Amino acid sequence: MTLIIHGSPLSPFTRKVTLSALEKNIEFQSRDLNPYTETERLAGLNPLKQIPIIQHNEFTLADSSAICGYFDAAYPKMQRLLPDDAKAKGAALWIEEYADTKLFKVISEGVFRPIFINQFLGKAPDLVIVDDAVRNRLPEPLSYLEAQLNVGKWFAGDQLSIADIAVYSQMVNLDHAQHLPSQENYPEIIGHYHRMQDRPVVAGLFKSEQAFLSEAIRQLSQKKPERQVLEE
Repeated sequence: MTLIIHGSPLSPFTRKVTLSALEKNIEFQSRDLNPYTETERLAGLNPLKQIPIIQHNEFTLADSSAICGYFDAAYPKMQRLLPDDAKAKGAALWIEEYADTKLFKVISEGVFRPIFINQFLGKAPDLVIVDDAVRNRLPEPLSYLEAQLNVGKWFAGDQLSIADIAVYSQMVNLDHAQHLPSQENYPEIIGHYHRMQDRPVVAGLFKSEQAFLSEAIRQLSQKKPERQVLEE
């Protein structure tokens, strides 16, 4: 059975789905899909016009949370993304939602877009917005997540879950933007980030993203780019 993940390499939601598939050892193919320049193709896959989307033979599914839930149901014998314990499962789903909404909004609007998306649109990075986000907006979600990790290595239960993948997937864009907080200020959340990067599939995907970003920036420096947006 062929599984295809449609998305953009630097989208945290594409990253979440890709890492979930890798952690479960699911075979898949990746297809780049730019939500700004391939609007007709995107609308044909998802009426909300958002990435990522998967196609699994004749089955098409959108939304990263729905997709990751599907992975657990479709591949039950592989590593579970959701714990069996009811409280741990509830906690995992809540942290996933918090990362997908609150953490995403601050990092995307306040850091990633003002730096990278501006550049890909031919504009200068807006460092005023970035500085405000890092100083005034980011501490709230990071402090909340820091408190959720003070009793263990993982966010929900005693092993990796979708909560860990979801939080990490957002934090990576801070790293790409060179605004990852110090471990001195956030020992738990940054310790968690490094534990995630110690996992082979996580490290491999991060390396490929760095190469993608470096090449995109190199091309930008050589010529004025077409309208290219890398994040949902």
